[in-house]
Amino acid sequence: MSFLKHFDPCMIPRTRVELHLHLDGSIRHETIWELAQKKKINLGAKSLADLRTKLIKVDSTNLADFLDRFAVFMPTVVGDLEAVERISYELCEDQAREGVAYFEARYSPHFLASKEKNVTPKQVVEAVNCGLRRGQCDFQIKARSIICCVIGKDDWSRECLKFCEEYQNKGVVGIDIAKDEAKLPEFTSGEIQVYERARHVGIHRTAHAGESGGYQSVMDAMVKLHCDRVGHGYRVFQDPSGKTFNMAQERNLHFETCPYSSVLTGGCPLSSRKHSIIRFAEENANFSISKDDSTITGSTLDDEYDFLRQLGLTEAHFIRANLNAARSCFLSEAEKQDLIASLKEEYGISPMKEADKIRLRPVQPVPPVRPLPPIRPMPPMNPGGARKKRGLLAKLLCCPT
Repeated sequence: MSFLKHFDPCMIPRTRVELHLHLDGSIRHETIWELAQKKKINLGAKSLADLRTKLIKVDSTNLADFLDRFAVFMPTVVGDLEAVERISYELCEDQAREGVAYFEARYSPHFLASKEKNVTPKQVVEAVNCGLRRGQCDFQIKARSIICCVIGKDDWSRECLKFCEEYQNKGVVGIDIAKDEAKLPEFTSGEIQVYERARHVGIHRTAHAGESGGYQSVMDAMVKLHCDRVGHGYRVFQDPSGKTFNMAQERNLHFETCPYSSVLTGGCPLSSRKHSIIRFAEENANFSISKDDSTITGSTLDDEYDFLRQLGLTEAHFIRANLNAARSCFLSEAEKQDLIASLKEEYGISPMKEADKIRLRPVQPVPPVRPLPPIRPMPPMNPGGARKKRGLLAKLLCCPT
């Protein structure tokens, strides 16, 4: 069910750009519960509140543990084209509520397809395109999708490339590859060939790298896959020589960072001397801020920003991060310039004094981070409203009050 009647999209300032969120990791808990009830799928929860508790991760472990939660709710949407279109449409509404001007949603069409239900990956792509197209019209937001390959599935990767080519002007703007680097640290020769072909035909490229594995995957993403961006990339600083980060800076590689999930997956534990996102900010690196998988993190962009505020970032850093995202998005050049102009207008940045070009002062040291207040269950949202903060960081940070 849509909450369209509860807010006017025109009343919410659009000041944010989000580049790294997974469609199937951004499903409303309410939608999962409703679909499960309709299909009589046992989620192992007695109520919507129980489901939230089951899905929202509150401790920092590893990527595999984080991803295990997908197995709980994916059966509610796999092989159901109506559900796939619905979650794509609802994502547009949720993003509009959070003040997003433009976002890119990534997904694996093969994970949402089903041979048993005669639903093909191509049908999934078309359902996503339809849902995003309707959502853009109803919620006055711009949305595109990225087709996601899965490491070790070369046949899937080749088909994903075909979808990128076929739907390049119909909503699909890039290709991605997801993997647990701890288990499969290297890209296969087949995947490298797919990315080489993508570069040849002008398809934008990103890849998950430097999240669960070492810095070498970031180097491989740049050198072997010719990526414009990388998802996460926190472990780029583990290179003792500094060569990997220096190359990233020289190439203006864009880092799609996700604060909450960086901790929950163990990609950048809070035990680290300094969080990698803070280092990106200090080095004036090209990075942006996204939610990754809000179904599991339970976070909104407000929560992600608040987390980084507690680590020392300021509003100026967030403005720069959103302008970075606009410049590094996979839109056409004309659409990209329109997006940048609209953001600057919202920020009040005049052509004569562009705040994003001013070198930011170093991030100031901050005292121990205090826990955030607990979050209340999310009701239908009011104009401009967002989900309230919850007690995730209270457990993660474990700092004295």
